[in-house]
Amino acid sequence: MSFLGTSVMGMNCHKCGTLLPAEAAYCPSCGAPRSEIDHFVRETERAVILALTTGTEALDRAAKDLQPAFDKAVQTLRPAVEAVGKATNDVVVAMTPAAEATVRVAREVADKTIAAVKPAVTKATERTGQAVHKIREKVRPGRQP
Repeated sequence: MSFLGTSVMGMNCHKCGTLLPAEAAYCPSCGAPRSEIDHFVRETERAVILALTTGTEALDRAAKDLQPAFDKAVQTLRPAVEAVGKATNDVVVAMTPAAEATVRVAREVADKTIAAVKPAVTKATERTGQAVHKIREKVRPGRQP
């Protein structure tokens, strides 16, 4: 795990990047003094913390500045949303009887169609059965199915 040049084993030299042993006073590669490195790490950490704090504060201020505009937009749009909801409900109420009547008429037409077609289908089924019987008799003379 590391944070701004530090690691579990030690920290990295700010000049050459070499991993420094925890007890080293100087970088074994470039000779940079550790106190300078520690100072650099502390300054970097402070800069990051300041940047995070400043950014968070700026976002908070922006959110507070935008809140009235957001509230105004909600207030402005609320009547339109409510009107659309009411209009939708009105359409449903107005269309329900027509939809129910359409279903009722479609059911009546289907029932009448079935009643009109059923005798012809029954007769065709009987004739088909008779034709099948005759064909079987011709194909298998002398056998009874």
